Amino acid sequence: MSDIIWLHEDALRDDHPVFDAAEPGAMVCFVWDDEYLQAMDYGFKRLLFIYETLLELPLAILHGNQVACLSALAGEHNGRILVPETPNPRLQQTIATLGENGRVEVVEDRPFVTLAHAPDLHRFFRYWNTARKLAMTPGGGR
Repeated sequence: MSDIIWLHEDALRDDHPVFDAAEPGAMVCFVWDDEYLQAMDYGFKRLLFIYETLLELPLAILHGNQVACLSALAGEHNGRILVPETPNPRLQQTIATLGENGRVEVVEDRPFVTLAHAPDLHRFFRYWNTARKLAMTPGGGR
């Protein structure tokens, strides 16, 4: 029994807390799902960025339907599927579908910065003007 870490495009880095939550020897993978990527309407440059980032990470790149690939892996490994949290509704639906058939755990990310007050999210620059002072400090103001 071993864990599977499913990285998606919202968490393509090797220092995400999902790695701390997994057992040693966990399989790390990304599923290149053509239908999903087309539905997301990513352009060529975005797809190239994702692919080049994947090549820099210690993981397996699987090709096929996300649910089918991950369900098959979970059956082979008989372990948990650990997945980084995401605001993406399509990925959230995939996570919910996987959760119906097996053990799926969503792992929260560390915040980019820790603000003293709730940010104004109506405009990016209002948020950034508040967050930028902390963003470049070690620990992001934590």
